[in-house]
Amino acid sequence: MSRKLKVKTAILIVVAVASLAVMAVSLTTMQSSLSLDSYTDEMKQEASDLKTLLAEANEETEQNTVTYDEIYQSKAESVAFMANNNVGFEATDAKMAEYCELLDVDNVMVVDRDGTIVARAYNSPPQNFSSSRFNQLRTVFDDGEPSAAVEAELPEQDWWDRYYAARIDDSTMVVIEQNPEELYQLIADTGSTASVLKNISIGQHGYMFAVSGRDYLIEYHPLSNLVGSDALDGGIDVTDLEDGAFTWMTLDGEKLYCGVSKIDDAYYIAAVPESDMTASRNVTVGVILFVFFAVMTIIITYGIFVMREDERRGHDFEDYSPVGPLRYNKTIGKKAAVLSLVGFLGILVISFYMQTLFALSSESVANNERVNEIEGTIQRAEARADELTAQYGERYLSKCETAAYIIERNPALATRDKLQELADVLQIKSVFVFDAAGTLTATNSTYTNFVLSDDPTDQSYEFRQLLQGVEYVVQEPQADEISGEMAQYIGVALYDAEGGADGFVQIGIRPTRLENLLASVQIESILDGVKVGTDGFAFAVDKADNTFAYFPDDRLLGKEALAHGMTESQLKDGYCDYITIDSKQYYASSLETDNYYLYVAGTEGELMEERVPLTLITGGIALACLVIIFLLLAFDREFSFAGKPKNGTDAEQRMIDVKMPSGRTIKTESAASRWINRSFKWNEKTAEQKILSVAQWLAAISVLAVFIAVVFQDRIFGSGSIFSYILSGEWQRGLNIFAITACIMFACVAMTVATIVQKLLRLLSGVLGARGETVCRLVGSFIKYGTIIGMLYYCLALIGVDTTTLLASAGILSIAISFGAKELVSDILSGLFIIFEGEFRVGDIIMVGDWRGTVVEIGVRTTKIEDGSKNIKVIRNSNVSDVINMTKQSSYASCDVGIEYGESLERVENILAQELPFIRKRLPAIQDGPFYKGVVSLGDNSVNIRIVVQCDESDRIQLERDLNREMKLLFDKYDISIPYPQVVLNQPVEYRKATEAEKRTADLFNEEQKNAAKDLGNEEDEER
Repeated sequence: MSRKLKVKTAILIVVAVASLAVMAVSLTTMQSSLSLDSYTDEMKQEASDLKTLLAEANEETEQNTVTYDEIYQSKAESVAFMANNNVGFEATDAKMAEYCELLDVDNVMVVDRDGTIVARAYNSPPQNFSSSRFNQLRTVFDDGEPSAAVEAELPEQDWWDRYYAARIDDSTMVVIEQNPEELYQLIADTGSTASVLKNISIGQHGYMFAVSGRDYLIEYHPLSNLVGSDALDGGIDVTDLEDGAFTWMTLDGEKLYCGVSKIDDAYYIAAVPESDMTASRNVTVGVILFVFFAVMTIIITYGIFVMREDERRGHDFEDYSPVGPLRYNKTIGKKAAVLSLVGFLGILVISFYMQTLFALSSESVANNERVNEIEGTIQRAEARADELTAQYGERYLSKCETAAYIIERNPALATRDKLQELADVLQIKSVFVFDAAGTLTATNSTYTNFVLSDDPTDQSYEFRQLLQGVEYVVQEPQADEISGEMAQYIGVALYDAEGGADGFVQIGIRPTRLENLLASVQIESILDGVKVGTDGFAFAVDKADNTFAYFPDDRLLGKEALAHGMTESQLKDGYCDYITIDSKQYYASSLETDNYYLYVAGTEGELMEERVPLTLITGGIALACLVIIFLLLAFDREFSFAGKPKNGTDAEQRMIDVKMPSGRTIKTESAASRWINRSFKWNEKTAEQKILSVAQWLAAISVLAVFIAVVFQDRIFGSGSIFSYILSGEWQRGLNIFAITACIMFACVAMTVATIVQKLLRLLSGVLGARGETVCRLVGSFIKYGTIIGMLYYCLALIGVDTTTLLASAGILSIAISFGAKELVSDILSGLFIIFEGEFRVGDIIMVGDWRGTVVEIGVRTTKIEDGSKNIKVIRNSNVSDVINMTKQSSYASCDVGIEYGESLERVENILAQELPFIRKRLPAIQDGPFYKGVVSLGDNSVNIRIVVQCDESDRIQLERDLNREMKLLFDKYDISIPYPQVVLNQPVEYRKATEAEKRTADLFNEEQKNAAKDLGNEEDEER
């Protein structure tokens, strides 16, 4: 390599490296900026909703606390009611234990005005009720109303209780002691900061956590081990904790992009891990960079290879055009321009493809996570609803048991006034007393003269069980038979002195609180608060009738989804693609539950909107870099066109020029060389072969990279990555970007495995005998076609083709083919095998049967061959057999000519030695020769000799004709006799086989023979 070429090569490498760096920085910056903008918008949306969510949570906490306290205030007041209504009250520990079991509380105590415990059910850690902390309990002596809750904690004894009091008389009160764990668990589940923040997610794996504004302790974090730790010690800079700030933070060693909102005295921080952005971004940027690198590498290396060949052969003046002080290399310029254009378009396509894949994958992963979160929320809500219903029933069952306990011990209380007083104490609507016949005997309600129904379909029939030995009945909330209002009835059996059923007590309640609680766990309430990105939402379709169970637009509620744009194929589990509702298109993911199809949907986000601008920016950078590289390759300074061509290498001898149907002359490898099991050495390769090798290496690297990424996906990208999402197949089957990407990935894996196996077989065949090598080659061929068939089958499944049905219908298809399409399918398959096996290519000179010509086209059904007269023969692919591929370095034209036995062979050979060189001058198509090859055969009336010349295969036919002419003229010049052919009329079989020319010659010969015989007879007559 000359010094000048080394300098240019170095410059090109520097430009390529600089271009890669510029492209990498630009792509990374643009992708990061776009991702940050998207996350920032989503964080702002979450922050704007957060204050409302926290306020609702506080309201829920207050309501839950009030409801909880009312329950235990009622229990305390019921003990006071029993003490004042002759229900067997005694201020003893035993009686308190009985009340404790009846009311299902931790402890029941009687305490005097001074704080002295008179009686108690259990010896809990002693409390000093005379201390000021319990002054709230003593308010019962002043106003007669149940006291507010008083909470006391003894950390050293792991004791934490809540106390409620009710007045018995002027000197004593009843105190209920209860561990508030249930209350605080309810608050934690429905009204705490954690209950709000745990349902908020940003992006794929983003979340929100809370930091105290007083001491900077973490109040909530998805990782429980971080709750209570110091945020500043964890890595957060206090200067970043500013309301409305969006910045990078580090917590517990993890880098996060955060948005800060300050509400009251706490910082609420929306955080997205850097890994969320880098994983997807790096794949997108990496693929685009690799394509850009491959394009530059191919263009630069091709130019260098051509320039090195020019140096070796000596520069050809015709290859250069002067452009000012520079010279334009037409050979490099033309091909570099084509490669640059194709590469530029490839970069645009790949960039747009990867941007689309990145955007849709991100949205799909986020949507799938949201819909899974919603499923979890629904499951928790359903469990919570069941728990609330059961809890509600247990609480009011306890009230009913208390009422039954009171009535059973003092039946005189079964009057309207006392029952109303009891209802007020128990905080219920109505109390009913039934006798053993099921007839209502007393109540505080407006219902009178009521008897239990004997009809099993009636609401009251269920309570007949209480007259048959069942202890209690808790009826589900339902519309009342009389008033139509939602009500719930609970009954507890009464027993006589012998233990027999003696009626029952029933309470009626208006389950307003339960209705509200259950309403909060209904599908519309759950989905109403779901936010997806900046404009996404969730909706549900009822499986029973395919109507919208919930949709943000109330006009669609209860309407049939199929009538508003959705299709049957979209009403299923795991759908992930575009849907249309009322002419609006959304990108959605679905999940099937027992009752609904849940969807998380959104319009095309910012990532999708920015695809075209990002692609154009990428293309602009690539175009500028490629133009610089093209100018460096195609233009050079003035130089001397000196140099001597060197002898051609073996590789050059194996490469020949062929003329394509378009008229271009290109180099191709000779037919025989294609099956030589020997690769070229690098220095033997032409520029085209070298650039083909470079392209193959780059393709192999990309295929191997995909193979490694697929096999080690979890280790490289993590289980929740976009890459894993594509491979998981959780997207909608069909002709979409995910299916295409998955097909490419699978093809890379299949090709890598097949190539490795074939390489091993080739190595194995080298150490085996002929039979072993035959088997290895056969197995290798089977693997190649098996891999192709397997890839096609799998890829068809990925794009939504029902391959099971396809296989099942193969028999029917074969019958149909046998009737009408057999030849068509045979032609198509034969065409595929011609291409895969490489029997011949466009531009090759082949002979099929007796037709010789250049391959113009290999089509789906037919192959077109053009002969020397520009005639086109169209041959069905299935009829292409016994092919002779005559595409070779050089061919040979021969001429067989006979001389009479009377001629001197030595004389003829001397004449040929003198004249053959002159024939070469007259026939420029001759590459080498003519050569005299000796006597071919001894015929019946001639000695046949052969003359051979070397030529291009395309010139062979015409050159044989020209050579026949030259030999005829040469023999005429030197009066060398050429015998007539032995075709006579008395040999009809041979005569019929002769050509027309031979027949004419034979006719002329016979006529001359007759004339000669006649002349000879006349001479004999004269002599006689």
